Amino acid sequence: MANTSKTAMAVVILILLWQFGVPLTAVPDYILPLPTTIWQRFMETFDLQVYHLAVTAGTTVAGLALGTAVGIVLALLVVYVESLKSIVLPFLAAFNSIPKIAIAPLLVVWFGLGAESKILLAFMLALFPIFVNSVTGLGEIESDILDLSKLSGGNALRIFMKVRLMHALPYIADALKVAFPLALVGSIVGEFIGGNMGIGYLVLTGQFNMDIPLVFAALLSITLFTTLGISAIGIFENIFLKWQPSRRVR
Repeated sequence: MANTSKTAMAVVILILLWQFGVPLTAVPDYILPLPTTIWQRFMETFDLQVYHLAVTAGTTVAGLALGTAVGIVLALLVVYVESLKSIVLPFLAAFNSIPKIAIAPLLVVWFGLGAESKILLAFMLALFPIFVNSVTGLGEIESDILDLSKLSGGNALRIFMKVRLMHALPYIADALKVAFPLALVGSIVGEFIGGNMGIGYLVLTGQFNMDIPLVFAALLSITLFTTLGISAIGIFENIFLKWQPSRRVR
């Protein structure tokens, strides 16, 4: 709570400095509009912001869900089939090193201007952090705990559900906090490259029309959506992961 208050205070101070400091520097409004101007433009285009943000949110969540599912499945294969680790991990690491913006034009050519190319780009950016954290959470368990579970009569499914999965959930939740903004970036980049809808398209529209307040208003929408998504993950942790040592009330 204290950290949240400090963050909010820092944001307020930054906005005040922006509002009252920029006029002193004589920076033109078309280069750096004031926060009040941005907010006014945001409210004027609120319906438009919601419409385009909903499109981007759909492709982002779809790509994130796909990345989560595939990342966990690949992690399970690596954990349970040890020989696959030397194949899957280097392959995904090499794939992750490729700049996704270089792949985006190919996806648009292959899958068109629709949602498919944006979902795939979001999936590609979200996959690696989900996979890495899932491998750690599912695999980095003390052998004594697994042996004790077997001695207590646990079968493979029960050990997975009660031991491995429960141990992995905090790691996966942390990975989602990283993967969600990355998936959002993937969707927006896809809209930059080829799209006629989405918040990225709205940013480009403002840029082409020299409507800089609209660009900042769209960036505000992106920031609010990112904050909302990460907050939702935090709420999930508070409800379902209360048993974590770091969340116990002392």
